Amino acid sequence: MRVLEKTYPPEEWASGMTPFEVLVSTVLSQSTTVANERRGMERLRAALGEITPMNVAAASRTDIARAIWHAGLARQKAPRIRAIGRRVASAWHGDLEAILGLPTDDARRALMSLPGVGPKTADVVLAMAGRRAVFPVDTHVARIARRWNLTKAFDYGAIRAAFERWTPPEKRIAWHLSVIAHGRTLCKAQRPLCNLCPVARDCDWYRARRRRVRNKG
Repeated sequence: MRVLEKTYPPEEWASGMTPFEVLVSTVLSQSTTVANERRGMERLRAALGEITPMNVAAASRTDIARAIWHAGLARQKAPRIRAIGRRVASAWHGDLEAILGLPTDDARRALMSLPGVGPKTADVVLAMAGRRAVFPVDTHVARIARRWNLTKAFDYGAIRAAFERWTPPEKRIAWHLSVIAHGRTLCKAQRPLCNLCPVARDCDWYRARRRRVRNKG
């Protein structure tokens, strides 16, 4: 992990964002690229003035969908974002910081009570906005966990727990970001670039793959 951190210096993409913006950004990031998610955020901010629970709740689904279409799945994401804004505005008086002030497990449950917010989105908000020592699991993190044989079970909770057992709390956010960068750059789902991987010799999947090649030869 230290090698990955040096290879991919963590990019603090949430720097300067409010907790609610981090939440909206995470919803927008689903099934799209980083570039498209950022374009969606920029257009939404331009349309609303500020991305706040109250502004989102007051906007129509059509206006939100039109603003975020760059991020893809706008018809699905727009009503979800609006519903989240309405819930935060009504149940939490527009203050997502109130949720982040709770103990970690309580904060996670409160975030997951919001419409369309699952464990990954909740953990991203906890880590990037709340600076909690959690290890969010996206598709890249899950794939690398399987290739590294970190756990026998590969549901979300098992993978998160495995990474949290394996990493010191103060390094979890940085290493989470480095693992994602590694998954996007080299350890891809299709045609991983193992010959360029700086940690290939420690990868169970790579070692097994090499054994199969040798046995065939």
